[in-house]
Amino acid sequence: MTRLQQSNWLNSATVQRAFDVLEQDGDVARAVGGTVRNSLLGEVVDDVDIACTALPGAVLARAEAAGVKAIPTGVDHGTVTLVIDRQPIEVTCLREDIETHGRHAMVRFGRDWTKDAQRRDFTMNALYVNRHGELFDPLGGLDDCLNRHLRFIGDARARIREDYLRILRFFRFFAGYGQGEINADGYDACVELKDGLSHISRERITKEVLRTLSAPRALDSLQLMEQGGILQLILGDEAASSRFARLLEFKDLPKAARQPVLRLGGVAGSQVPELLRLSNVQKKQIEVAVDIAEALHSSGQSQRELKALMVAHGAVAVVDGVLTAWMNGGVHSEAKLRELLDFAQNWEVPGFPLTGKMMIAAGIPAGPDMGKAMRLARRIWADADYQQTAESLLEQLKVLLADEVK
Repeated sequence: MTRLQQSNWLNSATVQRAFDVLEQDGDVARAVGGTVRNSLLGEVVDDVDIACTALPGAVLARAEAAGVKAIPTGVDHGTVTLVIDRQPIEVTCLREDIETHGRHAMVRFGRDWTKDAQRRDFTMNALYVNRHGELFDPLGGLDDCLNRHLRFIGDARARIREDYLRILRFFRFFAGYGQGEINADGYDACVELKDGLSHISRERITKEVLRTLSAPRALDSLQLMEQGGILQLILGDEAASSRFARLLEFKDLPKAARQPVLRLGGVAGSQVPELLRLSNVQKKQIEVAVDIAEALHSSGQSQRELKALMVAHGAVAVVDGVLTAWMNGGVHSEAKLRELLDFAQNWEVPGFPLTGKMMIAAGIPAGPDMGKAMRLARRIWADADYQQTAESLLEQLKVLLADEVK
């Protein structure tokens, strides 16, 4: 019998207590989905999801009787979240779809495990395990899981029409778990129905794209999406997997190269914030990285220019910009890339030594003249390779400002 490669989560007192709450009056509970899939594959289990024959009202009542916090997360669709020892465990009653309208399906609760499995997306996600670690595989998904073969349950087109986001999930799961060639029928169905992604919110698309870019086979998935016209559909006509391929040519790049937002900006450029729903921080990261990449592309890429960028934007942003420039072809050789990264990671960005108070104390009046003097001081500082002290800068400022008055 197939056993889980790692089951510490299952044997924990927290999860076993959840089973105690749920398995009363003849009801059966089983962990399901990614929890089981990752356990079988020896991957990290981040969340625990449990399917249960009990109705939502019974789950809530049993949790209350046991002194367990229960949140009616999606009670109309059968989902209740138990919070035990501060760990959330999502519990969903067995269901079957009566009607589907994308993300919003009309469901009927039941006790049929096979029908519950049939409403899921991929065979590797339709696996269940009881509290003792015994596997239940109603749709024959175990071999697919162990062989890392991603396959839709039943008719791929029917599964996609139930929720078009499954197109992107297909590529994300292939990037994260797939081995060998992608399932041809699933791929053809995704390409055929790709226009259905127009019905999906930008928030949901953004989440899938970023998770795909973090996965081991991200490049393979991006190339397949590009071949099928899906990448251009969600990231714009300028998006190109070849830029990401260029980033992955080298295996010892800095940690920043693994950031999904950095990768996204490199693949799709400055247009992407308009197409996806990114946070302000993520938008700023992409915009600054692209601006720095363009500056590097148009400059001689000397240490002087790199220092100016680091003083203006900080070392972290410049590393992002260098990597973006490499992806876009703005840095032409590996040697130059190494040189720029080494300097950006090791040069200590100095703090500007002057303050407004110092300048006022030196007799420079506040107001427009102060701003002008501050800009002039920064130019002097840069021209001197950021080496001058506040006292030296003030002396030179006084001379230059006096000459302007004459």
